[in-house]
Amino acid sequence: MAIRYDVHTHVGLDFGFFLRGWWPYACTAQELLAHMDAHHIDRAVCFPFTLPSAFDSQAFATRGQIELQPGRIPFDRENGLLVQEVRRIDADRRLMPLAMFDPLREIDGQLRILHTLVEDIAGLKVQSTTIESPIHALLAGGRELMALAEQLDLPVLMHTAVLPGDRWAQVADCLEVAGAFPKVRFNLAHSLRFHAGFLRQAAAMDNVWVDCAAHLAHCELARVDGPVIAAKGDRLDADYSKPAQVLKAVHAILGDRYMWGSDNPFMSWCDDSIRVIHSYDDEVAVLAGLPEHVRTSMCTTGPENWLTGRKDRP
Repeated sequence: MAIRYDVHTHVGLDFGFFLRGWWPYACTAQELLAHMDAHHIDRAVCFPFTLPSAFDSQAFATRGQIELQPGRIPFDRENGLLVQEVRRIDADRRLMPLAMFDPLREIDGQLRILHTLVEDIAGLKVQSTTIESPIHALLAGGRELMALAEQLDLPVLMHTAVLPGDRWAQVADCLEVAGAFPKVRFNLAHSLRFHAGFLRQAAAMDNVWVDCAAHLAHCELARVDGPVIAAKGDRLDADYSKPAQVLKAVHAILGDRYMWGSDNPFMSWCDDSIRVIHSYDDEVAVLAGLPEHVRTSMCTTGPENWLTGRKDRP
């Protein structure tokens, strides 16, 4: 029987989110495994939350400022704690940890820590928006992080954005980084915010996969023309009131390089201006509306190719 993957989940906590009144702000490995058990998901790619303890949570909560604390290195504790939690809780090793990184700050320190974790991680993950760290830095001082991914054959997952005010994770910049490192397998998250042109560009790149993380939230926001989704003139032509049909439309462009990810627990999000609430049950239910070959492509073939390297290249 084919192994089914969830390629985009978080485990850990975010004290800054909690203090700021944003939700969700925590998830344990045990909670994630319970969701997987309930829905016959065999394996999940997981990584820490996005504002690590190296940054001042009070400054983030009260002033919205990103301040690296003296003597700290981004994700210096969270990556190791995730590995420890998986070892303790996940006896069957169903969870595949990715180490989070910052493209800009303390590169040498991050590399030193990552080298101690290489036996326990399945890849690397970056969410550059929350920590206000431009993904373009991977083309400059952060190149060594991608060199490590290439050297160790580690897949890389990138958060993406199209919101004009997001200077850190624009899809166009993520695609440029992927183009600069053709030997690294990238997963660009969130269906590229349904931007039709970027989806076609990704489909033409041999080393780029895309996941559908937080799909229901994105469909909901598309229906109200939310600014975090591609504007109408750029948006994929689809009926966003029918989320399964949207998955099929994106899959028609990307094929086996489109993957299913829940974004657990961030299929829901409540902050100062957005309130969208969905569940793991809701996300999995959308899969039932897909043809079997599309489900297999998104939950098995695509994830295995991204994680391990495609076997069908010429």
